[in-house]
Amino acid sequence: MNNRGFLVVMTGLLLLAGCTAAPLDQVDEVEEDVVLTPVPATLSFSAPTFDRDVDRGATHDLRASFDGPVLLLWVAAGCSGCHDWTGLIAEELEAGNISNTTNIISVHRYPAFESTESVGERYGNNSSATYTPWPLLLPDESTTVIDASTGRMTDVGLYRAFQQPVTPTLQVLDETGRLVWTSKTYWANSTVLEEALNIMNTGSA
Repeated sequence: MNNRGFLVVMTGLLLLAGCTAAPLDQVDEVEEDVVLTPVPATLSFSAPTFDRDVDRGATHDLRASFDGPVLLLWVAAGCSGCHDWTGLIAEELEAGNISNTTNIISVHRYPAFESTESVGERYGNNSSATYTPWPLLLPDESTTVIDASTGRMTDVGLYRAFQQPVTPTLQVLDETGRLVWTSKTYWANSTVLEEALNIMNTGSA
């Protein structure tokens, strides 16, 4: 390549280099952070149920269970660990090892991927081995939480507020709606359940 050709190529490359960068007056808009509403310190939410007697109505507000601490179990219809945990808790309740006044709530976690019918067949049908004899809440993806201390609805998404629980996850809320404990065990474990129940009884994690 002669010198003239080399100069033409280099000039073209230098001119094109500036086309890939955003104008300086647009940089701040591109990099601007989205400000998220803070998660309330005390949490509640309202969601539909299957309207069984144990569900306490066609819609259940978690605050209705705040006469004491609440044990939440996040479940999915196709989750083997969820079936295991549901079975263990039901067995311990049946055996009298858990007081029948203990507030237990199951929450369906993946409404975008599982039908309400499949959840009902797994957990709402009393002929199923994983029937839940306690309220089963069916929130959708757009459900937001209530600030339990003020009663105000927020724009904070349910899953973000509860720390993006996977299934199965057990969580304990104290009687004010404060999240005080979260499990990290996939398969049902009596020791972990006992830890959760002790926290509910003593009020400390």
